[in-house]
Amino acid sequence: MNELQRETAHRILIIDDNPNIHKDFESILIEEDENESLNTLRSEVLGEGGVNQTAKNTYKLDFASQGQEGCQKIAQACHEGCPYKVVFVDMRMPPGWDGLKTIEHIWKIDSRLQTVICTAYSDYSWADIADRLGSSENLLILKKPFDGAEVAQLANSLTEKWVLAEQASLKMGQLEDMVKERTEKLEQINEKLKEEIDERKQAQQSQAALIRTVDGINKDLRDFASIVSHDLKAPLRGIKSLATWILDDLGNKLGEEVTEQMHLLLDRVELMHHLIDGVLKYSRAGRTEGEPVRVDLNEFVPEAIDMLDAPDNITITVQDDMPVIDCQETQLMQLFQNLLSNAIKYMDKTQGRIQLGCIEENGFWKFSIADNGPGIEERHFDRIFKMFQSLSVTEDFRGTGVGLTVARKIVELHGGSIWVESEVGEGSTFFFTLPRQETGVDNAELAANIAC
Repeated sequence: MNELQRETAHRILIIDDNPNIHKDFESILIEEDENESLNTLRSEVLGEGGVNQTAKNTYKLDFASQGQEGCQKIAQACHEGCPYKVVFVDMRMPPGWDGLKTIEHIWKIDSRLQTVICTAYSDYSWADIADRLGSSENLLILKKPFDGAEVAQLANSLTEKWVLAEQASLKMGQLEDMVKERTEKLEQINEKLKEEIDERKQAQQSQAALIRTVDGINKDLRDFASIVSHDLKAPLRGIKSLATWILDDLGNKLGEEVTEQMHLLLDRVELMHHLIDGVLKYSRAGRTEGEPVRVDLNEFVPEAIDMLDAPDNITITVQDDMPVIDCQETQLMQLFQNLLSNAIKYMDKTQGRIQLGCIEENGFWKFSIADNGPGIEERHFDRIFKMFQSLSVTEDFRGTGVGLTVARKIVELHGGSIWVESEVGEGSTFFFTLPRQETGVDNAELAANIAC
């Protein structure tokens, strides 16, 4: 057999009460392979280019003499998983069912079966048949006496039609399975999304509740700081007034040591007053309400410097052009004044120098405030930014330890960072960064200062 050939055995059932009809079908569909003339006719009718080079169908024929017997064979074939593809049914088969009744029962068993009615009489019109069986693409009529080529053509076409319908059905089943699988996956994904949405809603609700709680706590703390400040300042004012009256009225009678102690008491009262103010400033840092405003630091920084009223022996200069930024103006003023006043207060040189600079670095504005003051030991670099952790330069001057803490809080609230670099005896440089924003303002001179 040529390797291009493909043989497929298709099961065909002939239901006819005439044994001669059985032999006719057998001679046409089974014995035609041995009949050269029929092979030639088959090629001409079916359009095949040659028996040895094309796929051909082979048939396995079964026969039944009555409709009931045929239905039993069809049911048995379906049960065995090897169904018939085509059935030829005679219209008249006395004394049993006629062709139409037989077909009605056949289609109840297997509606896929390609069915041909064989008849020599006009027992029923096509309209009667359609009315009885319904409109079906699986039904054809073959008039007797039939031509062998016509039977061969019908057998070939209808078996191929059955195969194609099965393939389509199988493909449809696969597609339905795929759709079902995808649908189940989508349903699972939807369930997960619903769970995530529910979890997110719960998280948002929890977050909102937490924010309300934190806002309430912050309000209580602000109120507490104000109340404590008022309650602590009241006795301090009394102590200060009483000490001042004692010095004014009895100053000459107290003696040198008592007078010195009274002045020390007044100094400690003043320090306590500043500490209380520092606590208030820290609690208020970052709480300024209102929208950020656009600030040109080239104009803003000189104003901050003028407000400090630095001593004549200290020179403050701005080295670089400053950027234009969007910020809370009050907080920014407090930030610059705290750092500049810190440099002024601790200056120990007769000719003090303070220099301000700014460059762009890694998406941030990096500001610097450098002085030639006493400098800071490295072990104190972290400590000075903590609350009430000031460094005492002399016995006569002691800071409150609040200014740098407030400065750090403002910088961190704006998404930046702050640190110090210093050498003892050489001075200190405080650096802080603020995120660079797109303000739409060109500053070519500042661009020249961008760090490499």
